[in-house]
Amino acid sequence: MKWVAVALAAVSAVLVGAATDSSQEGKVTEEQISGTVKSNEQQRPPNIVILLADDLGIADLGCYGNNTLKTPNIDSLAKGGVQLTHHLSAASMCTPSRAAFLTGRYPARFGLVGQKNTPSVIPHLSSKVGLPLEEITIAEALAAANYTTAAVGKWHLGSGCGFLGKNCLVAQQHGFHHFFGLPLSLLVEAASTQPFFFFPCDGSHPFYQILLTVAVVSVVTLWWQCGYRPLLLFTYFSVLSIVLSITWFFYTHYRFHTNNWWGVSPWMNRHLNGVLMEDGVVLQQPLILEGLSQQMASHSAGLIAKYAREEQPFFLYHSFAHVHTPMFTVPQMAGRSAQGRYGDNVEEMDAAVGEILAALHEHNLEDNTIVYFVSDHGAHLEAIDEDGQRSGGFNGLFKGGKGMGAAEGGIRVPGIYRWPGHIPAGVKVDAPTSLLDTLPTILELAGLPPLHELLPHLPYRELDGISITDVLTKNAHPPSRTLIHHCDRNIHALRFIYEENVFKMHLAGHKWKPGSTQCGWGPNVYCSCHDVEDYSQEPRLYNLRLDPYEDSPIPVNSSKYNQITGIMLQFLAEWQARVSYPPSMLNSVSDTVLSPWIQPFRIPS
Repeated sequence: MKWVAVALAAVSAVLVGAATDSSQEGKVTEEQISGTVKSNEQQRPPNIVILLADDLGIADLGCYGNNTLKTPNIDSLAKGGVQLTHHLSAASMCTPSRAAFLTGRYPARFGLVGQKNTPSVIPHLSSKVGLPLEEITIAEALAAANYTTAAVGKWHLGSGCGFLGKNCLVAQQHGFHHFFGLPLSLLVEAASTQPFFFFPCDGSHPFYQILLTVAVVSVVTLWWQCGYRPLLLFTYFSVLSIVLSITWFFYTHYRFHTNNWWGVSPWMNRHLNGVLMEDGVVLQQPLILEGLSQQMASHSAGLIAKYAREEQPFFLYHSFAHVHTPMFTVPQMAGRSAQGRYGDNVEEMDAAVGEILAALHEHNLEDNTIVYFVSDHGAHLEAIDEDGQRSGGFNGLFKGGKGMGAAEGGIRVPGIYRWPGHIPAGVKVDAPTSLLDTLPTILELAGLPPLHELLPHLPYRELDGISITDVLTKNAHPPSRTLIHHCDRNIHALRFIYEENVFKMHLAGHKWKPGSTQCGWGPNVYCSCHDVEDYSQEPRLYNLRLDPYEDSPIPVNSSKYNQITGIMLQFLAEWQARVSYPPSMLNSVSDTVLSPWIQPFRIPS
């Protein structure tokens, strides 16, 4: 496009003579490259293991500077590979982030994002919303290349269940041959003890007192008007009981009467959304939290042992339930960390990483397996349990966190790639990279053709990610590009990458609590993508190479400000003219609410 040539020329002019403080730490030497390159002759193409953490902050790991938590297995992974320090999620909430991660495309392109007055993620196992079947995932691509594919752990991209919960394909409708785990997500209410029959008459919920009053007054009035007529009273009482029961059920267990219209009661969340499944069969309902991390890690280790005996390569996508709320660990790991329950969760997750890596080592698969560890987005800063203990992670000095689509703390995540003999060991790379890059990068690393060549019979899909193979293997500069940062369906910021220069332009900003970079405190508290300050008339611009924590915006009307914002606004105008976003899938009430008629249930043995 015309803007690219203009942009590069303008940036070159603006940046001539500018001082750079880029550290040489982590630069790959010629000796490292030549010492790690091995023969391409292999018994089979490389196996691929992706380890995806949930809500893990970039400052939660030892290899990223945390000296209060013990993460030896993840730290060892970083020592054996490339550690990305400018790695970015495509969204700051689970569903859209994972959709982008698996497809290499912004989820706003296909409507799997929230918009005003909708949820930001798929709220229920029995919602009809999900990753569109026409979107191509990394699993579909690798399956086409004769890989055996498996997904273990959290999915949260739609279940695909039919009537009475039949044919819940979950990940299997998107290229995975096997699925074991949580078809939805780990919810705070998974630890709830609220009963189904909930009648608080203490004044905290006056609706129940009104309901009881209506029932008593109506029966007394009928008796007074009609006298003692048993059949009439019985009929009237039966009809009244049905009407009041239905009214009670929908008020108690659904949230249609609130702004959170898609919500349900803690009991419904625990019993209908807290489910463990394997290939469409419900194994646990409700979910048993204690031992869940070990159960899923053991399942992945067992798959590795099984696949090691087979001829074709495998792709294992292990998506952890940790470190999402609620916090839980097995008793022997509880209370061991220096950061309370949250720290226990991080360390339990690290132990699960160790079990999976040990399985690769045990079956002599380390040298021929690409391992990629990453978090889906930044830590949930607002999360605090009822007893005041933190249940959210740490994003270091980066501002903001989960739920904030443009805040650096919400999208800057840990990312580690390891492939002995092909990716250098012990290297830190500061080049901006994205979870959007996963699909094209994995294909190139594995020696496979691009997506449109691998699946030529399918309609062409424009990817928003690029291959970062040269960044990983040679610490090369990534190609110049602009990344878009969405919050739900809205564009809140742009990031312009040109050689070693990175500029970020904010079009909107969250209304943080004074003295913080968060929007309150509580297990289900997040910043809204729609209650924001509008900067579009005078965007805020930062040079992230010189100011990574966004402390000092570039002065408005300076030559650099005018040049860079002009480039980025031109890109935005061309993007919006070329790419049309559909409405949010989550805007449909009938597709989004919990629908009992497609709810899967555990069948007693």
